[in-house]
Amino acid sequence: MPQPDIFYLRIQKLGPTDVARTHAATLRPLLGRFRTHTHPKRTERLLAKCSYASLPPEARAMTETWRPAEGFGLGPEGEAFVRDAVSIAAPHTAYSAKLCINYTARYVHWCRMRGYPLTAESIWSPISIDLYSTTANLDRTEGTRRNYRAVLMRISETLLPEAHPDKVTALSKKATIEPYTAEEMAGFRDWAGMQLTPLKSHRALLILVLCAGAGVRTSELAQLRAEHIVRDHAGTLVDIPGDRARVVPLLTEWEEWVTPMLERRPNTELLWGNIARRDTNNIVSAFTQYSNGTPPRSDRLRNTWMATHLVAGTPVKMLMRAAGVETLNHINLLLKHLPDIDEAQYLRALRGESQR
Repeated sequence: MPQPDIFYLRIQKLGPTDVARTHAATLRPLLGRFRTHTHPKRTERLLAKCSYASLPPEARAMTETWRPAEGFGLGPEGEAFVRDAVSIAAPHTAYSAKLCINYTARYVHWCRMRGYPLTAESIWSPISIDLYSTTANLDRTEGTRRNYRAVLMRISETLLPEAHPDKVTALSKKATIEPYTAEEMAGFRDWAGMQLTPLKSHRALLILVLCAGAGVRTSELAQLRAEHIVRDHAGTLVDIPGDRARVVPLLTEWEEWVTPMLERRPNTELLWGNIARRDTNNIVSAFTQYSNGTPPRSDRLRNTWMATHLVAGTPVKMLMRAAGVETLNHINLLLKHLPDIDEAQYLRALRGESQR
């Protein structure tokens, strides 16, 4: 049986936003002053009806006991503002208080770093949230940034309902991130060598060789051991385990990097080394965030690998097999990033001359 405070924090939907939205103009000026000011009885009743004050004590635990992570630098006023905004909005959204308060703290910190005044009209403006969603956290995936914005916009709709007549900028327009250029890839080779510890240098090398050389996904990178790298007359083969198990030949240009990479790990150990987290989907971004220099993104490295094969004329069916995909959607989106061929090449290819 779960503990009451855990149970309430996991409530997914507590009710409609109608009451809070109706009284938004009255509530907005009170943000940051719920606990430090004496309010008229009417206002106290309104707060009790529209915020976490209307819930049992164990459900209020998150907003009552929350302390921001070090580095936010929100100050007492900023912390109170975050707590009060979530106290009003979260009970009327489909998100838990824990999720709302963490996302809100990061966002308010970003706003304060840019000099935004600590008012609901400024912080919870859809324009501000849209700007944050499209310019901050660019090391995160589009899906993650959409999740951030969904939570923040839902809070904004509750606190600033009159400001939501228009649609926001789409974060995804059925596109895929472009591959790296040859010059950028050359820079990443230097990046791998400038890491400050042997382990960081090894992991940087691993990301480049396997993501750009064999199209390995981040989650797959965490499963690989030295024994999964096989070298024979066919070249260097990467035997990728998991749900999309497959054998992928490493691009020739990366083969000379394999020997130093394998020398650092016994066959039975994970190539990445010890992994403390259960979710391995973000191990690359967690590593590159604190690496020395400007790091690559693993998804762009994988796209670079795919684009290399498409330019070289690798049959799409073979590329789909090597990439571990069952549909053409992602590969199709890459085509706009490939260089155009001249008219003579176009005519020869469509006449079938290149196949003779």
